[in-house]
Amino acid sequence: MADAMADSDLPSVVAVAINSKGQRIEYTYGGLSWGKSKPVKTSSLFRIHSMTKLVTSIAAMQLVEQGKLELDQDLSELLPEMARIPILTEEGKLVEPKKAITLRHLLTHTAGFGYPNATYKVHSNFDAAGWKYEDFPRQFESGTRFLYGTSTDWVGKLVGKVSEMTLDRYFKKMIFKPLGIKSTYFNVPKKEKNRIVSMGNRGVDGRAELKEIDGDEVSPSRYPKEKHKKFSGGDGLFSTPGDFTKILQCMLDYGANKGGRILKKETVDLMMQNHLGDISLDPSGWHYDPGTCCNFNGIIDKESKWGLATMIDNTAESYGRKSGTLVWGGYRNTYFYIDYKSGIAASIYSQHLPFNHSETISVFEKFSEVFYKNFN
Repeated sequence: MADAMADSDLPSVVAVAINSKGQRIEYTYGGLSWGKSKPVKTSSLFRIHSMTKLVTSIAAMQLVEQGKLELDQDLSELLPEMARIPILTEEGKLVEPKKAITLRHLLTHTAGFGYPNATYKVHSNFDAAGWKYEDFPRQFESGTRFLYGTSTDWVGKLVGKVSEMTLDRYFKKMIFKPLGIKSTYFNVPKKEKNRIVSMGNRGVDGRAELKEIDGDEVSPSRYPKEKHKKFSGGDGLFSTPGDFTKILQCMLDYGANKGGRILKKETVDLMMQNHLGDISLDPSGWHYDPGTCCNFNGIIDKESKWGLATMIDNTAESYGRKSGTLVWGGYRNTYFYIDYKSGIAASIYSQHLPFNHSETISVFEKFSEVFYKNFN
């Protein structure tokens, strides 16, 4: 690992691996702030962005277990503001959708919602001025294609409406407290902000020298100044590697934890399965910004599928990771996977752009080589 970091320009990295036998390997490198002496730790706070989606998906499946939601129910009555959003055709025409959106569509990103400036296909003749809906137009009829986007944001709104709690409160009560998670927040308390790791980028083309930044359009400041009152199911959490590993441990143990269960084993089994059928995840042709997000080359391939929370990677890795592993990550180069066949889960945390950058990916692969060898 020291050799790997000697060849890297990353100022700080935390990586954690666990297995079903209770073994654990941690690696930390660098500081909270670039050039400063205070070291980064497994208790440091990272913006985990789309790794928030795993937590939201767990919340939704808890409500399915309770009989408050069904995977294939029409959500038009629960989320009429979502159901009303029209579809923008290839020709640039807005049309009314014919098929209802279900929870399964949202959890599998087959509802037609993309991310503006990240995965959204640009339509030259679509004018967003005066747009009155709560999300950009959908790209296709639900259940017909895959497009990574804001679907899990809508799942967060659904969880809030059905549970009659804010998403923040639901997470704390139903997921974080049972798992002993104490430092994962939408709003970081003032006294904890000194644990937030600095962030950086590589310029508008994603190829410049990595430089530290105070903030950007997504995160205006390293230390948030405004308190969030609305909570996104698809993004927004700050978490520590130690905390998020508790979520991965729970999933690796099929929903169990020391205090009981947050999900039934059969629910986790269901979440692990391919829910796309023959629908392809092929990201070719998707729009992305080379300086930020989201180039999925090397993460998604023609064999990849999607479960009810994450991508299913059906391509084995040379260091030992098996096909069928659950995989996903976050905007600023944080990643995780759960290899059920090997009984191993791992995650890595850095804070730079663009997403899916080789510096973090290569370090994660080296770390994986180390612990697969040691765990076996």
